[in-house]
Amino acid sequence: MYVTSLEKTEGEASGEKAKKISDMLKERLPVPGGFVISREGFELFLKKNNLEERIAKALESLDVDDYRRLEEVSSEIKEMFLASQIPESLKNEILEGYDSFLIRKEAKSVGGAALDFIRAGRDNIYVSVRISAVTSADSSFPGLFDTFLNVSGQKGLFEAMKLAWASLYSQRAIYYRNKKGIPNESLGGILIQRMIDSEKSGVILSERGSVVIEGSWGLGTSLAYGLVSPDRYSLDGYSGDIRDKKIGKKVWMYRRDSISSKTVKESVTREKIGEQLLDEREIAKIFELYKRVSDHYGQDQIVEWAIERGRAYLLQVRSSPESKENEFEEEEGECLEGFAISNGFGKGPVRMITNTGDFERIGNGDVIVTKVLSPELIPFLGKAEGMISEYGGTGSSVSLICKEMGVPCASEIDVSQFSENQMVSVNGTKGEVWFLKEIETPGFGGDLGIGRLEGVNATEVKLNFDLSMPFDFEKNVDGIGLLTSDGVFANQNPLYLAKTTPEELLDILMGMEPIARNLYPKTVWYRNYSSVGDEVNPILGARGVRKSLEDPEMLKCEIETIKRLYSKGLNNVGILLSFVSSVSEFRAAKQFIPFSLKLGVEISIPSTALEIESFCKEGLNLVSINLPELTQLTLGVDRGNANVSHLYSESNPAVMKLIESVVRVCKHYNVETSVSLDRYDPNVIEKLVNIGVNSVSLDPEYAEEAKSLVSRTEKRIILEKLRDKGDFEIVY
Repeated sequence: MYVTSLEKTEGEASGEKAKKISDMLKERLPVPGGFVISREGFELFLKKNNLEERIAKALESLDVDDYRRLEEVSSEIKEMFLASQIPESLKNEILEGYDSFLIRKEAKSVGGAALDFIRAGRDNIYVSVRISAVTSADSSFPGLFDTFLNVSGQKGLFEAMKLAWASLYSQRAIYYRNKKGIPNESLGGILIQRMIDSEKSGVILSERGSVVIEGSWGLGTSLAYGLVSPDRYSLDGYSGDIRDKKIGKKVWMYRRDSISSKTVKESVTREKIGEQLLDEREIAKIFELYKRVSDHYGQDQIVEWAIERGRAYLLQVRSSPESKENEFEEEEGECLEGFAISNGFGKGPVRMITNTGDFERIGNGDVIVTKVLSPELIPFLGKAEGMISEYGGTGSSVSLICKEMGVPCASEIDVSQFSENQMVSVNGTKGEVWFLKEIETPGFGGDLGIGRLEGVNATEVKLNFDLSMPFDFEKNVDGIGLLTSDGVFANQNPLYLAKTTPEELLDILMGMEPIARNLYPKTVWYRNYSSVGDEVNPILGARGVRKSLEDPEMLKCEIETIKRLYSKGLNNVGILLSFVSSVSEFRAAKQFIPFSLKLGVEISIPSTALEIESFCKEGLNLVSINLPELTQLTLGVDRGNANVSHLYSESNPAVMKLIESVVRVCKHYNVETSVSLDRYDPNVIEKLVNIGVNSVSLDPEYAEEAKSLVSRTEKRIILEKLRDKGDFEIVY
């Protein structure tokens, strides 16, 4: 037998994860049911497809510190798995286990066509597919293998299984085993459980004398990947009384999409980012479950929990890794206080990591500074003296690996305050970062001083905003670079309103008025409605100007709204035509727009960028570059597709060359250029400032960070130019 139900799982054959979940089921704890494919089932799969020798040959003489070669070998092995077939005998056992989700045991006695009919009608059950590895006392494999959520149907199940097995040879898994001295032949089972579609999820663990609950919205992926600063509740280890709590910045969440049924990543609404996640009843329930687990094992555990429809579930139990300590040194100078993630002390030069393209720059002795604690960084922890992150909690995969490997780590620190090669020390035990050498700004001879530029940026920082969002920011922003209405129409069809009750639509769109009035005379750029509806491929569908020209009633209402604002003296609002692919489309749309209105065009398509001179000759005030869309369409990469998302890079040279050529042409025609980003990426922003864009536009929460970074970058550019000219004297 290669497949057993969770209730009957015992011994090492199914791996530590499955064994502990089986224990919890036997203790009558709330654990989603399922079944396990044993390591013998994996051995059968390898043998039938002759994979053992091929994998061994691929791994032969591999230097795991050679990141590119490690990436190539891992990809080669993954392709081997995808091209292989699951043996029929194993398939039959798996389907029998899968049927237990769909059909009660007594219904199976029906048999034949009737059973097939029942099975077909219930083939929408969702399961999670995870590796259950055989672990050791000091090796728990956190975050090394891929987890597949919301898997449905037999075909989807078998595909997820092969991908899960392949992840035993992911870059981070190969690297981890090498550094821990674990043979690559180590095997594990596969754990398949009913999917918990959680509204809230997180971990609970013992940390520095307290029991700590960390949590965020949606599925636990955002916490595991270090994408959020979770809510953190510190409890008394005996009574469960709340000692302290900290509400985090829960900016991202994963959930099941109601249309595609796939797991999607989305930004959290502004009001929920800082909203308290758990109430006292939920905290007490999670603590109670944790105590039952820890009492069962006689020692502290790390327990993953989830809440679905008000009910708490346990999803995983693992032993707590022992934090390794090293000698602590007191420092002098400026100190940044964050959150302690992994104990220890380290010092070295800063290595700024903003995307996978920066990985190869990580050298021995570097301190990695990153926005999120991404598991993709695991293959570089052997080189690092420490890690500093803006987001991420103690329950993230990288946090647990840092503890095992003795890498000091601090999070919840504004990473925009660091610069490349800056010397810092990290006290992971206290969550502190010290600047080891203060960088002094040189003085200048003559009448030019950097101090005169304080607070004045040539590159403006504007906001991305939606009419559905609360208007609560200060006037000191440089305007709105991208104002959308998609969110305000989440529950109604504006195209229908435009045709049936246009005055109702105009009333909604007049929500622009308080924004324009508050920011006057700074410009507010409104992008025409760009929703795609039920397109098969949204990014390439009938949207933006394409849709507006097919059904111009919506565009007419948007233009009428801006005309009404102008009549009230608010002539600081412009209209931004979205997803324009040709000059002919632009000309056709211009026919609806009075000459007096500010007019801009959004670039999402490479062809528009390459033909930008023709657009400039037609007459416009702004060229706004939609960086995420331009990147995807330039590189041919859907960043939401896990199979290719690693190829997505907004700083890719091809993308930057397109932007540089657009800026050069626009300067010649005296047209303003702006770039809208949906995330804060210091590397990209620095490149854009160097290129010479007039402004960047980001979500409000990143505006201050971006302003600070722009200011530092512009000062550096001036310094470099002055040094090249030799027009100043350095005063130390």
